[in-house]
Amino acid sequence: MSTAAIAHDSHGHEGASPAVAKFGMIMFLLSEAMLFAGLLGGYFILRWSENGFPWQENHAWPPDAGIPALPVFLTSVNTIFLLASSVTFHLAEGAVMKGKSGLGWLFVTICLGALFVGIQCYEWWHLHHEGLWFNTGGVYGSGFFVITGFHGLHVAIGVLLILWCFLRQLFTRCFTPSHHPALANVALYWHFVDVVWIVVLTLLYYV
Repeated sequence: MSTAAIAHDSHGHEGASPAVAKFGMIMFLLSEAMLFAGLLGGYFILRWSENGFPWQENHAWPPDAGIPALPVFLTSVNTIFLLASSVTFHLAEGAVMKGKSGLGWLFVTICLGALFVGIQCYEWWHLHHEGLWFNTGGVYGSGFFVITGFHGLHVAIGVLLILWCFLRQLFTRCFTPSHHPALANVALYWHFVDVVWIVVLTLLYYV
């Protein structure tokens, strides 16, 4: 087999080009954005049909005075951890672009992401202990747990993806300034998850 053929065969096993891989990730994230938009849109349509609009006098949300309040302060602090993880991931990418491993910043990102998931699990446990769950509180309870659970699942998947990047870089040093498409695509996913959480936090906790 000629040298040219070997080179062509090796290239064929590298998978899609970085540009194609990035385009695929963007399309995937757009589909995920539509899923979140559908969940939030359905939540508010059901809320307004059940309790009227916020500017109406008879509007009350949550609809039952006995429903426990959401832990806004704890969740706001937890949000800081998630936003900080976007910063540390960006620093990890920057380190790779400078020819460094970026392992330290990736490890911090994993810890911050796992911390966010852990605190959200505690929040769920606390609300369940106080009497709010999928089958209580009507649209208020079911909508809250479905939307935050769907997002929490995305964060957990993101932590696993970052861990995968960390292990690949630790053992193979595969991410270099000229070639790191997997790291870049995971970063896109992670930043998307963070932006979506800001929307979810604003609409479910503050509005």
